[in-house]
Amino acid sequence: MVQQQLVASLFALALVSLGAAVVGLYAGPRESFRGFWFMTGIWGVIDGAVAWSSFVQEPMPLDELRGVLAINLGLQAVYLPLGLVMATRSKPALKGLGYGILVQAVALGVIDAIFFVKCGGL
Repeated sequence: MVQQQLVASLFALALVSLGAAVVGLYAGPRESFRGFWFMTGIWGVIDGAVAWSSFVQEPMPLDELRGVLAINLGLQAVYLPLGLVMATRSKPALKGLGYGILVQAVALGVIDAIFFVKCGGL
């Protein structure tokens, strides 16, 4: 049940990210916004691939899922500083990519934290 909710949340994030990226890129934004929408679309594809692969696999035990979520939360220690560094660059495209990473890292971090607790973490 928890894994199904997690996969549904991840799939919803993927759909929102992809939809927003398509609309954002179609609007013909400035260079920094193109970087943001492009990165949002890339994360949408990745999130969708992970969600889809989870749909077709057997559900994993809660303790194993909790371990995967703990690893994902640890990866936030990479995503957030990387996004911050990129967002402080002078090139508009890098700024946009950095902000895209930051937004997705926060969204995924919230989802991972909620489901980590639901799996008995902390």
